[in-house]
Amino acid sequence: MTEKILWPAHKIRATYLDFFKSKGHKVVPSDSLIPQGDPTLLFTGAGMNQFKEYFLGVKKDLRRAASSQKCIRTGDLDRVGETPYHHSFFEMLGNFSFGDYFKEEAIEWAFELLLERFGVPRERLRVSVHQDDEEALRIWRDRIKVPENWIRKLGDDSNFWPADAIQQGPNGPCGPCSELFYDQGPSYGCGRPQCDVDCDCGRFAEIWNLVFTQYDRQDGGRLVPLAAKNIDTGSGLERLACMLQGKRNNFEIDILAPLVEDIKRPAADPQRANHAAACTIADHARAATFAIGDGVTPSNEGRGYVIRKLIRRAVWKYQKEVATGCFLPDLAARVAEIMREPYPSLTRDLSHIQVVLEGEEKRFLNTLEEGQAKLEDLITQAQKTGRKQIGAESAFKLYDTYGFPDELTVSIARTSGIGVDLEGFQKLMEEQRKRAKEASKIADSIFVAGESNPRLEKIAPSVFTGYEMLTERAKVLFLDLNGAEGWAVLDRTPFYAEKGGQVGDRGTWTWPGGKAEVLDTQWKEKWILHSVRTIEGRLTEGEAVTAEVDPVLRERTRRHHTATHILQAALRKILGPHVRQLGSLVSPDKLRFDFSHPKALTPVEIRQIEAFVNEAVLNNLPVVTELKTYDQSQQEGVLAFFGEKYEDTVRVLDVGSGLSKELCGGTHVRQTGDIGSFIIVSESSIASGTRRIEALAGLAALEYAQNCRQQLADLAAVFRASTSELKERAEKLVNKLKSLERGAQSGGAARLDIDRLVQLKTVVSGLTLVSAQVSDVEASQLRGLSDQLRAKLPDDSAVILFSVTGETVNFVVASKSTRLDAGSLTKKLAAALQGSGGGKREFAQGGGKKPELLHEVLSGLSVLVEQTIHSV
Repeated sequence: MTEKILWPAHKIRATYLDFFKSKGHKVVPSDSLIPQGDPTLLFTGAGMNQFKEYFLGVKKDLRRAASSQKCIRTGDLDRVGETPYHHSFFEMLGNFSFGDYFKEEAIEWAFELLLERFGVPRERLRVSVHQDDEEALRIWRDRIKVPENWIRKLGDDSNFWPADAIQQGPNGPCGPCSELFYDQGPSYGCGRPQCDVDCDCGRFAEIWNLVFTQYDRQDGGRLVPLAAKNIDTGSGLERLACMLQGKRNNFEIDILAPLVEDIKRPAADPQRANHAAACTIADHARAATFAIGDGVTPSNEGRGYVIRKLIRRAVWKYQKEVATGCFLPDLAARVAEIMREPYPSLTRDLSHIQVVLEGEEKRFLNTLEEGQAKLEDLITQAQKTGRKQIGAESAFKLYDTYGFPDELTVSIARTSGIGVDLEGFQKLMEEQRKRAKEASKIADSIFVAGESNPRLEKIAPSVFTGYEMLTERAKVLFLDLNGAEGWAVLDRTPFYAEKGGQVGDRGTWTWPGGKAEVLDTQWKEKWILHSVRTIEGRLTEGEAVTAEVDPVLRERTRRHHTATHILQAALRKILGPHVRQLGSLVSPDKLRFDFSHPKALTPVEIRQIEAFVNEAVLNNLPVVTELKTYDQSQQEGVLAFFGEKYEDTVRVLDVGSGLSKELCGGTHVRQTGDIGSFIIVSESSIASGTRRIEALAGLAALEYAQNCRQQLADLAAVFRASTSELKERAEKLVNKLKSLERGAQSGGAARLDIDRLVQLKTVVSGLTLVSAQVSDVEASQLRGLSDQLRAKLPDDSAVILFSVTGETVNFVVASKSTRLDAGSLTKKLAAALQGSGGGKREFAQGGGKKPELLHEVLSGLSVLVEQTIHSV
């Protein structure tokens, strides 16, 4: 018989929000787990994050708000599942005041909700206040009538936000806290008569924190009262549900217990399965499901690395403590089912979430066994030699080559009494991250401009006029120059600031006796900042300028942006409705579109997509923009990009009266015929379940076609044939090469053919590399061919050869370099081809079961070689 729950979690959430709605609060939907406009945060970790601009006074159109915010925090991962209340993913209920009500109302309403709506017995509640907050103490004691011996005064470390801010900083808004606790009874805790809310035995569970932001902390710890005081409260939904459902552990509540049960079910003895491990797995699976649903792609950087770490922790614990096999896609479906009422988007995006999870899980399982064996060897070696630690280089190699997260290495090694040089490991990780970021480093001077110039805060918000015009008479309100270059703000501007994937406009400003070039345009909170370089005269604040957007660049960008919308419509039509935008770039030169799809597109699919877009272009369909409320747009089924934060009023772009309808604030053509033409130039994988298309529109597409035509003409000249004869000539040459290669393997290779292969050499991180796919060569013959090639190459070189026989890929790696370990590279290649392999430093060989993946492997071969070199 199913247990009847008086207070299901969904009812608690709805009751909380309805209560504060009745108190004049606007109920705001949960923000994405990916913070918008705050580069200091990897994930949304508190309800107040999305209201940062209101707390800072940048926005003033909202005085009271309430929300149930999805949050991810990973500071205590080792405690998740081991304690009743720790989670990496949770929901934070919160009510907020921005210069409106303050302590009295916040305290009164918290008590009213708990006692009168939720029916919590008064005698079960306890309170803490800051030791110097006499105002809060009086409200609790005199107005709420809480006995003074139920109110505990605590210090800066527990009842001030941020903790210890007075002594340690940071400067900025801060204030005392008042916390509410639920007394679970003497049988739950330590049993000491003096047990109180500051005891860590667990008897008193914190269920609500009220933060009274009333000071501005300045240098020296000086607290200056704020003119506008704010309220920021937080109550963990899971912990509140635990209390109201009469449970002793959050993982026993209605939205978590079914996951724990499902995880245990495949175990040999579900009743005796490791409960703590099952709780950890349930938590991490929820976190990964929600994060991927919000657009996070598992990777080795940033928030993607955090989610990959959670996935791998869950998989490792499941394999170790429960059962073997793939389980995360089914568990994600269970999460979506349980949470479908408040978060229907999980069900909508489930296929994408499952594809990503399945790919991550299978990839990790393929390397887990091999990595564990390698780790066991390292542990054995350490024990034999009397060492107490595994070296940083070895731990890093486990991570880089086998995909082993460092905490798994630490955990497994710890069971054998062996430590890990984590300090050295982190240094190696940081070096790798720096190398990876060099090519894509983002200048942060724009953020410095706002922070280092208080004058900017006093300027009115920028007015954008670029939808209607490309030229505007404007006044310079703010200028921050370093020599001839710097950032500037106009009162009105036609320059589009980078947002939603569209790059910022470029152009010029002119004024009597002067001219400046606009190199880039960016958003900074409510201002449009122009990166300017003075080329004539002197630019000053107050100057009246004529701001003109480069019309050619804007037009090329508009074509690519509208083409991107039609491209997404084509993908959803041809591949299926599971396709979801995961990222984009729209520039004058090209468009790039990242989307969810489990496999590479076929040539037929690519042609169909191109035909769909070009047909829309030829039909010269209208492109119309309308302003609507966000809720209205979603009711009409308008697509919204996962990572964007939308205002109440949004711009809806309608291409072809419904062919494509998306929320978009970018600039677009007026008719699809203005796009001119469209062509896809590449399609590739950038992560598990994520594909990338790069395409060109208009003149860029024409230029590409002209370059291709010229290349064909050049090839025809080399072959001394017409373009129509190229295929036949190339096939004859390939057949001749095959014949010569077969002869080479039988011992009679012509010197010329080896020399031709040597001429294919490239240089990767200083290493001379010859790599090729050879036809009609048996696996046993590859070594002989690699030996002949290696003999022709200098030191610090390597040979990588592939051949396909039926449904199998065979390959060899021969190294003459002390920097490239052939065995390590072979294992990476085998994993990429879903096969196996191994060998020694000088020579290794392997095979794969997925010949269709060989093209991608060859395309990314230089990257794999470089990674292997740097991991040595």
